[in-house]
Amino acid sequence: MTLRFAVVVVVMCLSAQVRAAPDLSGIWMLSGRAIEGELVMTDEALRIQGEYDLLVDDPSLYCEPASSSRVWANPNVRIAFDQAEDRVLISYEFYDLRRDIPLGDESSISAMPSTKNVDGTYFDKMGSSFAKYDGDRLIIETRNHSPGYIRTSRGVPQSVSTVTLEELWIEGDTLLLRQTYIDETLFEKPFVVDYTFKRTGETEMPLYECTDADYDWFEKLNAPDEDEAQ
Repeated sequence: MTLRFAVVVVVMCLSAQVRAAPDLSGIWMLSGRAIEGELVMTDEALRIQGEYDLLVDDPSLYCEPASSSRVWANPNVRIAFDQAEDRVLISYEFYDLRRDIPLGDESSISAMPSTKNVDGTYFDKMGSSFAKYDGDRLIIETRNHSPGYIRTSRGVPQSVSTVTLEELWIEGDTLLLRQTYIDETLFEKPFVVDYTFKRTGETEMPLYECTDADYDWFEKLNAPDEDEAQ
């Protein structure tokens, strides 16, 4: 093999790798429900879960994301990607979150959280991330989480020791995401959640404009009837 031919082969291979990177352009929305793998929690995780009170401890009450999983799994909200040469920007309609993820390795992780809202408020429960392309996959690794909840409905926790891997790829007109939670203090084995998204065909991301919420609906549902209270 001549040197010139070898160079051409290398260039062609590199070009193929670039072309294989997933095209995440467009606006996406969750299709169906997130599918959980086996959840085997440690005694510490069970303790945290046992102390969890949905009506008090859910960060959603204060328009704060409880974890990245909570954001990915929210139905009927839009998600958009902007793939630049040195980073991936993910815009979530939910809570108007903007996630800025550098391409590189662990040394690329910022001291600040990767996620803030359009008003500039940072959210450390979303952690600090870096990303890389591996063939036709986008791999995002996230560390430096503050304690939060992977599942707010039942208090499945995350901790400062949690590492999250998000693997995204395209099949046909579907975006697939496999999210793996690794944390030996909380899980006996990695906790895996799978998501499916469909393009909406929309071109604009509306503002969510969350205001502090509460569970009045829950309290009203369980309140005694006025006639019964008398």
